[in-house]
Amino acid sequence: MAAYLNRTISLVTGQTGPSANDKNSTPGNDTVDDSRHNISLQTSASSTSANMTGITDNRMYQPNDKSPLQIFVRAKKKINDIYGEIEEYVLETTTFITALHADAEIVDKAERELFESYVHKVAAIREVLQRDHMKVAFFGRTSNGKSSVINAMLREKILPSGIGHTTNCFCQVEGSDGGEAYLMKEGSDEKLNVVNIKQLANALCQEKLSESSLVRIFWPRERCSLLRDDVVFVDSPGVDVSANLDDWIDNHCINADVFVLVLNAESTMTRAEKQFFHTVSQKLSKPNIFILNNRWDASANEPEFQESELAKVKSQHTERCIDFLTKELKVSNEKEAAERVFFVSARETLQARIEEAKGNPPHMGAIAEGFQIRYFEFQDFERKFEECISQSAVKTKFQQHSSRGKSVSGDMRSMLDNIFERITIFRDLKQDQKNLLTERIQGTETQMMQVTREMKMKIHNMVEEVEEKVSKALNEEIWRLGVLIDEFNMPFHPERLVLNIYKKELNAHVESGLGSNLRARLSMALAMNVEAAQTEMTERMHALVPNEKLLTNSAKLAVRTQPFEMLYSLNCQNLCADFQEDLDFKFSWGITAMIQRFTGKVRERSKKQTPALLNRQSSIGHSVVTPVSTPVETTPVCLLPGTVVGGITPEQLSVISRFALSSIGSQGTVGGLVVAGIMLKTIGWRVLVGIGALYGCIYLYERLSWTNSAKERAFKSQYVRHATKKLKMIVDLTSANCSHQVQQELSSTFARLCRTVDTATTDMNEELKTLEAQLNVLESNQKQLKLLRNKANYIQNELDIFEHNYIAPQ
Repeated sequence: MAAYLNRTISLVTGQTGPSANDKNSTPGNDTVDDSRHNISLQTSASSTSANMTGITDNRMYQPNDKSPLQIFVRAKKKINDIYGEIEEYVLETTTFITALHADAEIVDKAERELFESYVHKVAAIREVLQRDHMKVAFFGRTSNGKSSVINAMLREKILPSGIGHTTNCFCQVEGSDGGEAYLMKEGSDEKLNVVNIKQLANALCQEKLSESSLVRIFWPRERCSLLRDDVVFVDSPGVDVSANLDDWIDNHCINADVFVLVLNAESTMTRAEKQFFHTVSQKLSKPNIFILNNRWDASANEPEFQESELAKVKSQHTERCIDFLTKELKVSNEKEAAERVFFVSARETLQARIEEAKGNPPHMGAIAEGFQIRYFEFQDFERKFEECISQSAVKTKFQQHSSRGKSVSGDMRSMLDNIFERITIFRDLKQDQKNLLTERIQGTETQMMQVTREMKMKIHNMVEEVEEKVSKALNEEIWRLGVLIDEFNMPFHPERLVLNIYKKELNAHVESGLGSNLRARLSMALAMNVEAAQTEMTERMHALVPNEKLLTNSAKLAVRTQPFEMLYSLNCQNLCADFQEDLDFKFSWGITAMIQRFTGKVRERSKKQTPALLNRQSSIGHSVVTPVSTPVETTPVCLLPGTVVGGITPEQLSVISRFALSSIGSQGTVGGLVVAGIMLKTIGWRVLVGIGALYGCIYLYERLSWTNSAKERAFKSQYVRHATKKLKMIVDLTSANCSHQVQQELSSTFARLCRTVDTATTDMNEELKTLEAQLNVLESNQKQLKLLRNKANYIQNELDIFEHNYIAPQ
């Protein structure tokens, strides 16, 4: 009672300072402007003039952005903005994780699906936040004035009211953004027009809705500040109409922020009313309950009641209400309970506000004396109601959403941390692979250069060795050419046609025999050397290829289908094509043969003396210079020493030589006779006849022995000399050709192996590029994960600030 009197006195005397309860009602700098609810009065309530009342009322109902309800509006906007950021963050993270899901080593399917589930969770929370509003539910017995209280707060007669059972179902009044009012029945999307209260009441009565049905009434927000601030009013049938209280609470009241118990001040609180709120207290933890003792204007119509008796009645009602809240329901302490019990006249307040809307002073709607006090009491209820519902709605509606937002961002940040660790491990592994591959490529290139130098030197040495061996072997075979030709057994005939065939076959025999001999002496050793060199090359080059698959491919490339075989191109047919045999009979002791034999020996002797002659000529070449050329003496000179041989002096031999030469030169019989005469005179006829007889016998023997066999021997001897001369001319060419074959074989093998190594190096470079690209992707993923983690921390910080500003002070 004392609290009620203090509150009334403060209202009447104009003390508008905030109470202790008001100091904590608004977070931060969000203070409540009590000018909307309190009026500064200069006189007592009984002597207040109509003009002053009109002035104060006009000032009192101006729009005020610092209303306690604006706390909820700002909190709702803030939490919606935060959840908009959370939704963007979740979508961005889920998109990133879906891209990472391609690599199963980093993100598996379960993690991806978990991230995707957060998208639906956040979308559902945002949808709930869009619908969240401050909800107040009015309960009481039939005809206690619940609808009238709501109409008074809305400043218009929206809900049906009157004597008896007027509201036969739940009516929910909420703001609409359009300029027209309409209603919607439960389970239907059809919009029904609402022109006035009578039409609304008739619509409800005709439908004969059950008491648990809900009719949603949408009223333009601009016509009511409470609706504009997202306050929803729920009117109910009387608690004495139905016993289905549990269904009422579950269907319509479970999310209510404030409950208003409307009592009839002319009677006391009934058991049905108490039972209903006991049920509410069991289902909800400490619900916010206001108690309005309506129809208090009836006390002014009792003239027999003195003020003291009226005060006792009010004190009695107040004590019972406080005991009900504190001792029975245990939802508040005595101080809070005293601040939530009010004595008002809803019908009177509604009439006053209707008059005010017409431009008249509020007191024109007074029903009985004491209107001003009851009017102030209703305004005090509205102020306390706004403070309470704002605090309660922010806490009940947004605290859970804030916690869920923290949970979502925290869980996602924890999962991102795990993914970041896995990516770090994976990146370190890829970096090690890159370093190893880089070292391997550099080592391969260095070793490749070294092996190339060594193999080139080896090929060069081997080529020189082959050239030397082939040259030596061919020279030896040429020296043994006579033996090879003697092995040729084809029948010989001096006829030209047969002889040509004989020469052709002999050429083929020589070419085949020389080739066979060279292959027998060289091919096996050369093939083994070449194969050994190829094996060494293959092993050295394979050591440079790290990949086993590439090693197999390189081995396939290096293996030859056939062993290396040296080809000896002698081509004796062309080489000896200019060979011309001489099969005419020549007496071996004939003068021509003797002279040829003698001159051949002289030539051999001169060849041996050539160096001495050259030295002597070089020493005197420039000392004797004759201006006139001296004719060369063509007279034969005796080449024998100056001694007597067989009684023949050197002078005689000189004469014989001159005649012999002249006879040979003239090729005539006269010359021969002259020579014979000289010799007869010189040595005697007996010696000459003996020599002639011996000479004739020898000639006859040789002439008779000149058969085909002798001709064949002479042919082969001539062929040996000719072929030896020609083959010696191609020794260098043949050895060079063989060395070139070896060089080409080894070079081609080495080139194939080099291509294999180059292919392996190219593959390693491609693999290195792939690793670098993967590392770039992993580094990019790490940066993105850090950014996402920072965003999660930012969201956590935003929610902490939100709770500090809007929830913690509560």
